[in-house]
Amino acid sequence: MKRFFLALRFLTVWPFGSDGEVTAADLAASTVYYPPVGALLGLVLYGFYTAAQRLWPALAAAVLTVMLWELLSAGLHLDGLMDTFDGLGVRGNLEKRLTVMKDSRVGAFGVQAAVLAMLLKSAAVAGLAESPRAGVLLFLAPVCGRTAMVVLMGTCRYARDGSGLGRVFLEHTGGGRVVLAVVLALVLAFAAAGTRVFLPAAVLAVFFLLLRYFFNLNFGGVTGDILGAACELHELATLLLLPLLLW
Repeated sequence: MKRFFLALRFLTVWPFGSDGEVTAADLAASTVYYPPVGALLGLVLYGFYTAAQRLWPALAAAVLTVMLWELLSAGLHLDGLMDTFDGLGVRGNLEKRLTVMKDSRVGAFGVQAAVLAMLLKSAAVAGLAESPRAGVLLFLAPVCGRTAMVVLMGTCRYARDGSGLGRVFLEHTGGGRVVLAVVLALVLAFAAAGTRVFLPAAVLAVFFLLLRYFFNLNFGGVTGDILGAACELHELATLLLLPLLLW
């Protein structure tokens, strides 16, 4: 359970557990638990949104749910999204892009990306109120986002030359953990939505491959910030697959 709580503490604001020594092997092994942690987060969000709809209009309930979403993840992935888009907005070589991403200050491109992403995520969550079956996407979105992170860790190189927390994950997360994380995500998805989930899952797989190619082309690999951006983008993509789920 130590590694499960390590994943929970790393991906959310959960404050307990893993106060002792944490090794690179522990961090890598904890990635297997990313989909279950996403499922736990999804259950909280689904329960909150269901209750909020009884008190407020759909849009207000959606905005409050997205606010809770970011609070529970400590804004970790949203920060990665902003840094990644700041890097993409730089006119220069790869080294300059990576340098800009490491800057703690947020630029115009990062702010625009965060605002647009949160607006679109809020609108997508509000749209879930149109169908009783649609709420399952609120459960699955955090699962898909965190599974995408694990697959990137196990299939990409670290983009920077120096050290960093992202390097630990990318160098120690092997193919076996990637397969296990994907299997867990598929089991959770099937349990939540049945066979209807396979078409959206296939579309998400294509989206992942395109995004992975894009990251490798523009950054020469991935960093911790890019992993966070991938999580946010896959969460949003999952919510936008509502028409396929109801097809």
